[in-house]
Amino acid sequence: MILKHFLRGLPGFQYLSDTDVEHVAAAMRVDEYDDQHVFIYQDRLNQDLFLLLDGKVNVTHYGNTGRYYTLKTLKPGEFFGLPSLSEGKPAVASCVASGPVRVASLPFSAFLLLYQPDSEIGCRFQFVIATQLARDLHDRHDALRLLLAQIYGAPAA
Repeated sequence: MILKHFLRGLPGFQYLSDTDVEHVAAAMRVDEYDDQHVFIYQDRLNQDLFLLLDGKVNVTHYGNTGRYYTLKTLKPGEFFGLPSLSEGKPAVASCVASGPVRVASLPFSAFLLLYQPDSEIGCRFQFVIATQLARDLHDRHDALRLLLAQIYGAPAA
């Protein structure tokens, strides 16, 4: 798989020039990981932006009841690690491989360079990040509606 072709098909990347996509792809490292590999640990700072290329990653939260809860299962084409990375705060959930996966990672230093709003690539890359954050917010909204429906017995429409 050629990473720049994969990136080109993701939401928001249509606004980046071919050169911009090549720069993003060149800054990313692609690796394969085994089942149960932990990319992000809950309550720790995240140092990379991850992009799932193949496989599944579970987003889990260790609750105060002593159990792990799966909040979401990521599919290829989804970025993860954004909230902790962009806010500079510890992650509120862990991200763990569910089976073997292939993941591209962007180190924090490259993320900061690409995220600068005073450059053309920075503005367009921020749009890519905003697109993923909007997807994440939509998923959290759906999960909250489902939870409230379970608690109050109302339909989750």
